Amino acid sequence: MSNVLLQIHFHTSLQSASEYFPIEVLPNECGGKAGPIRELMDANYKRIVNFREWFLEDEKNNRVNESLWIGKSKTSDDLFGVDGSFKQIEID
Repeated sequence: MSNVLLQIHFHTSLQSASEYFPIEVLPNECGGKAGPIRELMDANYKRIVNFREWFLEDEKNNRVNESLWIGKSKTSDDLFGVDGSFKQIEID
């Protein structure tokens, strides 16, 4: 099983979720005490807007230099191959 799948947990109750994180961090609509979802979304939007200059600078200066990569880039065909068998069909 991949590491990502091992980090995903599904909970059927707040009780089981509380073993992984404090319930208070959830929005009010989900049984927590962090505030309404709309307020949390607005606060996150404002936080992102406040960091606009940082995002623009990061985008401009912190690009990946692909010429430094070792080996050729991989396509899905390189990674997984081509599925199926192919035969030439002649149509009269």
